[in-house]
Order: sequence, then C-alpha cells, then structure tokens
Amino acid sequence: MKKVGRLVRTIETSAGNPRNGEGSFIRLNDGGIMLAYSRFGGEGGDHDYSRLTCTVSYDEGETWSPGREMFDDDLDARNNMAASFVRLPNGELGVCYLRKGTEADGTISCMPVFRYSRDEGKTWSRLTLCTGETGYYCGTNAASLVTRGGRLITPVSFAGSAVHRYDLDPGVVRFFCSDDCGRTWSEAMSPIESPYGDRGGLQEPGLLELPDGRLFCHMRTVYGFQYQSFSEDGGASWSAPEPNLLFPSPDSPMRVMDFGGSVIAVFNPVGHSPAAEYRTPWGSPQRSPLVLAVSGDGGLSFARPAREFTFGAFAEFCRRCFLLEDDPADSFCYPAMIRTGDGYLVTYYCDGGSHRVLNYTRIVKVTDAELAD
Repeated sequence: MKKVGRLVRTIETSAGNPRNGEGSFIRLNDGGIMLAYSRFGGEGGDHDYSRLTCTVSYDEGETWSPGREMFDDDLDARNNMAASFVRLPNGELGVCYLRKGTEADGTISCMPVFRYSRDEGKTWSRLTLCTGETGYYCGTNAASLVTRGGRLITPVSFAGSAVHRYDLDPGVVRFFCSDDCGRTWSEAMSPIESPYGDRGGLQEPGLLELPDGRLFCHMRTVYGFQYQSFSEDGGASWSAPEPNLLFPSPDSPMRVMDFGGSVIAVFNPVGHSPAAEYRTPWGSPQRSPLVLAVSGDGGLSFARPAREFTFGAFAEFCRRCFLLEDDPADSFCYPAMIRTGDGYLVTYYCDGGSHRVLNYTRIVKVTDAELAD
C-alpha cells in the first residue's frame, strides 16, 4: 500500500497539558483554515479538565497561529471536548461539542451542546443544549452534518443517565437535529440499537448523505468491524445495523467526510475479535496502521450492504487505499479532514511513544498527486 502524507504540525503535550487532540477543521471566509482541538489538563483522562482550543493557518496548513481558548463563559464545565465545526445555511460558523458536568449526586453527565459565531470564530454565542434529557452522550469529533436540505444533525451514542467514571450502559445511537441553524433542537430522527443486547452497543457514530439521498450511518463497535445502517426517509427509520465488511475496526472510530468530488474515509484497518481472551492490557498498537480511502462516487462504494460484498469490490476498494501511518508500536485515531488547494489536511491523535493512546495531535498534508492512480 502506498504511503502518503507529510507532517506539517505537531501539537505536543507539556507539563500540565498531558493530552491534545480529537480535532475539527473549518474553512474561514477570509481563506484561513481553523482547527479546534481539546486541550487537557490533569492526567489527560476523558473526565479530566479540558477546554476547546483553536489555531488558524493562512498558508494551507504549513504554519499555524498559537492556540487560544475558544470560550470563557462556562467556568463550571468539567470538560469540553469532541468539537465538530459546521458551516450553517445562514453563513454562520457553528460548533457542536460535548460538555461534561458533575451532577448534584456526584455522577458525571456528558451533554451535546452547540454554539454559533457571526464573526468567524472570534466570539461565540452562549451554549445551547441539544437535548433537555440529562445523561451521558458519547460522541466524536468532526461528526456533525448539515444536509443538502439545511438540517443540522449531531449524532451521538446514549450511554445512560449519568455515570461514575466509566460505568456506561450499552450505546444507543441517537440524532439531535436543528432546522433553524442551531437555535432550537429536537430528536427528529429514530435511534439505532445494537442487535446483540451486549454491554458494548453502538458507539461514536458518523453520518454521510449519499448522492441518492440516503443517510449512511457508520458506528464504532467491539464486533470486529465498523457497523452501518441506512435510512431512505431522512432518519425516520433505519435498516438493521450490520457489519461494513470494507472497514474492519479495533474498537476505534472512523471518519468519513464528503468533499464534493471525493469522499474520504480514514480508519484503522485491523479487525478485533470480541471473543478473544485478553492476556495483556488494552494498548496502543491496536490502533495502527491508519489508512486513508478515497471514493469517487460520493461514498456509494463505501456504503455497500453486507449482502452485496464481493472480493472484486474489495480489491477495487483496496486500490484506492493509502497508508498514513504504519508504526506497529504507535497508535493513531480520531481523525478529521479538510480540503486544501491541492489535497487534504488530516489530523489525528498519536501515541508518540507515551503508551497513552491519546497523547498529542498530528496534522499531515496529503496532495492530490499522491492520491492519483
């Protein structure tokens, strides 16, 4: 497999800042590219102190401004993470993210929230909750979608009312929607539940609107593959979730994004057996290598029902796969992408020898020429 990409930026960790990552890009009206990422304190755990931080590039990703905190009006938040930038139908810049708080009984809530900016991210509105139902909603970065009809959708996995540390319920995928640029929200789409009734469930979903109007939802699982479900009615109903046999998964998120002429997927092509006996602790090599796949048909070739899988289609899929990272002792995950003038920027977590799995952020530049046949 051909290796592609050139490292242009590393957002390293430091004393008091043990983790930086899970980013989201947006193109600004003045031509700049903004990246939002989570900057952690404490020990860098998922529940530790974190604030969304942004940096901007005006030379297509070659150099970046110093990071600055995005919001200063939510001092009670335990944690902000998993940003998803969107360009709203009214031209405003929007960001969906997860806000963690400590409830009165000591449990931790994790809520999907939204803000908008009328000045390209210099200032932001007060946050709006995407749901009034307090609970623990797991999501991932760069996952929100604005459909061709103008609906803003934030996909999440509901994991229970609230938790003590990591005591999560099986994930149920739910979708929070806004038809007025994030001012009001509703659960206007049906949920998706795992067919197995196990403790894992369906996690960290992403959405793609296909050229034929269907919605394609892909979901992280512990079942050895990314799972998929399809809706032909805007999310009112969904097909039974099934494995996407093109995308094996080591219990790791995938990102699929539409860039007009091409749809790009970034994933870890290493399967995982949920029946395997664990003899060592979960470790970073399970998220290596990292591969970029290209679809020239709007993602239709990615969204292949399991019953239609053929080895010929798999061979064609592999022909359009490119290697971003291949160090077996490292870990690469939580990707996001944006189009540049002659290719793409891809950002993702890197272990960097720390054995933390989620350590620091890399930004890699991939050119169209590298992705040519």
